[in-house]
Parts: sequence; structure tokens; C-alpha cells
Amino acid sequence: MQIVGEEPLLHEMVLETSILQLDELIGGFRSAQVALLDSDNSYASSLLHLLCVRAISQFDEEVVWIDGGNAIDPYAISSLCKRLRLNKRDILSRVNVSRAFTAYQLVTLIDEKLEEQVERSSPCAVIVSSITEMFLDKDMKWMESHQLLRRCLENISRVTKEHETISILTNNTHQQVRPSPKLATLLYEHSDQIVQMRTRRDGLLFRLPRAEREIVFLPVPWNQATLDEFRGDSDGKNGAYIPLGP
Repeated sequence: MQIVGEEPLLHEMVLETSILQLDELIGGFRSAQVALLDSDNSYASSLLHLLCVRAISQFDEEVVWIDGGNAIDPYAISSLCKRLRLNKRDILSRVNVSRAFTAYQLVTLIDEKLEEQVERSSPCAVIVSSITEMFLDKDMKWMESHQLLRRCLENISRVTKEHETISILTNNTHQQVRPSPKLATLLYEHSDQIVQMRTRRDGLLFRLPRAEREIVFLPVPWNQATLDEFRGDSDGKNGAYIPLGP
């Protein structure tokens, strides 16, 4: 929804997951907005792969993926392509991956390279996975981590709005270590949309804290069909349930 007084978007896009329950709750991810998947589990990574494939197939454009936690998995993308009846070579060729192994490399990729990459490839979406992982290094001073993360988030927000990309961040780490409250506050302050994902005994709690809405969602294994799949459309709508990772 366009806010009164703001310039209209040149080309507004809405990216959905293709999972009926989640799309009814979230309402899709929109261009010129930064969305945060605030997760305490590995399902956020699985959801990112699905959103990546969906973005390319839905908008016929590229995706820029900055990987801060060694999260991207080409095999997961290939499996999703098979599930959704898409050409995996075509999809993989449109994912522009940059991987960081230190906080300073991540800052360089976001602060110095992101806009250049966006201008070159004109992506529909920008993904930054595990953005806080590198800033939790014990050798980094807290103040430095805070300042560098703020710099990254400000630049992501600027590029997102100027180039009207759909930008999605995750803060989950391999060890499922939660960022400090002050780093978490930074993420919330620089996000237009927040989706909290919390592990529960009966599934995953998806919550929109700003809208005070939530659902409990239970992922199913790849080889298990769901009733939604029998009423899905040709591009896999409502038929892309993905399992909870280990």
C-alpha cells in the first residue's frame, strides 16, 4: 500500500511464498521494502531458498544474494526447481551470490559492492542471509559490531528504496545464537516488515509483531503431499511446503 505523500513506485511487485497459510498471514513481500525474518530456527534459511526461486520465476528477473553465514545451498534450489517444475539451470544462473567469511568482508559487500551489483543486474530481490552472524565474533568489540551493522542496514535500506528491490534479511546463525538486544533493535529499526519465527512443540509460530497477528505452521517433508497441493495452480501455488531443517 502506497503511503500518501510518497512518490509512487515505478513497478510495484509483491512476492509470495506459495504457502497458503503464510501468504494469508504475511500478505507477501513488497518492492522498496526491507523485510526481516527474525528466526530462532533453520526454517528461515529454507524459506529464503523458496523465496529466491519464486522471485526469479515470478518476475523473470535476477536475485542478488549476500551470504553472511554460508547459508545458500544450490542443491536446495535445484530440489525446489524440480518440485515446482522449473528449469534449474536457468534459475541458478540468475542467482548472483557473494559470500562473506568475516564481518569486514560483509561490510565491504554491502557498503561498497551492493549498489554496483544491483545496478548491473537489476534484480527483483536482494537477500542477505545471517546478517548478524559475523558481528557476533568474540574478537570484535561490541561498539564496533554495532556501528558496522548499522552502516550495513542503512545502506541496504537506501538501495532497497532507490532501486525498488524486494529485500529480505535473516538473523539466524548456524549455532542458533541470538544477537544481543541492541543488535536486534537495530534490525527492527531498519526493517519495514518483520516476521518472527519461533519454535514450538506443535510447529513453528509465525508472528507479525507490528500487526499483532500470528499462526502456528507445521512444515511437512518433501515426499509428503498436502491437501493444498491438490488445489494448487500450474506454478506451484499452495504446493511448496518445505520441511523444518535439522
